[in-house]
Amino acid sequence: MHNNLFTDYGIPVSAEEERTAAICTNSEGDYRFVIAAKGFVIIVNLENDDVKQVFFPENNDEYPYSSFSSNGLFYTGAANMFMVLDPFLEQFVYYKVIENGEEIVGFSFAEDIAGNIYFTSFPHCHLLCYTPHSNEMKDFGMMDLSEKYPGTVAMDQTGWAYIGIGTEKKNIVAFHLEKGLKRDLLAEPQREKGTGYVHLGEDGVVYGHLGATSSVQWMKFSNGDFENIDVEKLSPSLYTGTGFQRIHRYQEGNYHIENYSLSEGFIELVHRETAQTKDIHFSYTSDGAKLSTIYLGPDDHIYGTSMHPLQFFQFDGSTNKMTNFGGEIIEKGGGGNIPAYASSGNLLIGAAYAGGKLYVFDTTKEFKKSENPKLVLQEESIHRPRCAIALKEQEHIVWGGFPGYGMIGGSLGIYHIKTEENHLLTHEKLVKNQSTISLGELSSGDILGGTSIETPGGAESQEKEARLYVLDWKSKKVKNSFVPIQGAREIAQIFVDQFDRAHCLTEQSIYFVCDPYTEQILYQKDLSSWGKIVRNGFAYDLPTNTLYCLLSHTLLGIVIQQEQCLEPKPIHSLPMCTSSGIVHKNNKIYYGSGSHFCSIQTRED
Repeated sequence: MHNNLFTDYGIPVSAEEERTAAICTNSEGDYRFVIAAKGFVIIVNLENDDVKQVFFPENNDEYPYSSFSSNGLFYTGAANMFMVLDPFLEQFVYYKVIENGEEIVGFSFAEDIAGNIYFTSFPHCHLLCYTPHSNEMKDFGMMDLSEKYPGTVAMDQTGWAYIGIGTEKKNIVAFHLEKGLKRDLLAEPQREKGTGYVHLGEDGVVYGHLGATSSVQWMKFSNGDFENIDVEKLSPSLYTGTGFQRIHRYQEGNYHIENYSLSEGFIELVHRETAQTKDIHFSYTSDGAKLSTIYLGPDDHIYGTSMHPLQFFQFDGSTNKMTNFGGEIIEKGGGGNIPAYASSGNLLIGAAYAGGKLYVFDTTKEFKKSENPKLVLQEESIHRPRCAIALKEQEHIVWGGFPGYGMIGGSLGIYHIKTEENHLLTHEKLVKNQSTISLGELSSGDILGGTSIETPGGAESQEKEARLYVLDWKSKKVKNSFVPIQGAREIAQIFVDQFDRAHCLTEQSIYFVCDPYTEQILYQKDLSSWGKIVRNGFAYDLPTNTLYCLLSHTLLGIVIQQEQCLEPKPIHSLPMCTSSGIVHKNNKIYYGSGSHFCSIQTRED
């Protein structure tokens, strides 16, 4: 799409991420490998290499989280839709939108000896049951009053269900399906950060542990209780793999699945009897992966990644050439994205989710797997990075974000570029129980941080309002912190102008200007009628002294003057709404619109 001011350059990453998979075997012994992704499944006949794509019912384009195989059928869920696929008919034979207030159904699956299918939901940990022969559904209600993530579930042969739960206070719940009895199998002192885990063993017995997979101590469940056992007595699960690479009933069929990737479009197989290897390569229809933050690199190219899967791309504005380097060059990239960047000299530094990874890209060299970029560190207390800045002294990168699952309050990282050392300031030293998600540098060298009270890792926040704080760079201690906007949950973006005034946006699109030292609010305006905030929505143009503010539906301009704070003025309504930003280059604002890469001119030439 192209008009005089607006250009849609297309989709940089035409790929989707595998989320869950299973091998389904019917009564005739035929089998299919099924991979579920955002909005569809891929059905693969591993014998003749035939591949079929089937879309979710009712144009559901949400992510699945788990799956289950039974009697030749494939069970999964996406958002609040429960689905049953017959991979041999290559169609969904049943689905139901479940209206119980839950956001996600099918968070984990199990089956009882009668063939009923059980599954859990997020965020209130419901347990539900589906009866295949009658299509009846039953909701047993909440299994935990505070936790959100029921990551595993299993049934024993005496009528008890066991649910492994996390993340702030791990738990394993036993629930009797007929009597409705519910037991927390962990005493309150044991309910620390982490996740309880259960699985049905190949011997038909339920086993589990308290989140330490390498532990020699496991649990064996029966009649709503458990006994501790040594790992030598453990029967393995019917699942293999971790995260989004889990496969249910992986031992069925003639081929062992050695490796597979939906985003890269391949399956590597080994025949179980002959040990002969073969690869299946396939393609599929995709609306493309949504784009994360984009950034203007030191080589004048624009860089960014997609989200789920993470694939790294480059855009040359002089030729309009887009290059997708894929996901393989990003070590341990997986299903995350790079939401925050900074640069120093020829180096581009990216802070990545998941796991708080920091990558260093040398833009003068070829991007190559295991060489460039270089993974220099991982920090769980910044598991979900949100911001990064290069300091004017060109020696340090400061970065922050949210912590990992079950944690409250993210750390601030101070990374020394030459030594590759990372100094951490925990939330207790900054603003307790809050996470730093926006940053700016004042003329004195002090750091201005904006916080969020949100806890996306599943913990329960006790905080009420986000704050700004000034960090003394020399002492690494907070000089002052304050609540600039009553009721704001996030100070999502910061730009420090040449007069040391902080221009900020809250999560509700409240724009304000303040003096960080006196804590005085100099200007405030609600911009929500022009759209929602997007990641990295500020860009400054020095020649015109204009701060561009990109909201979901509108590009605004704010002229910076010393004498007064001026009102933001709308420049353009956007033909395609924005979901990520922002680069200002050659009188154009570049941004992401879902999976599309776009630009709009700031003024007519």
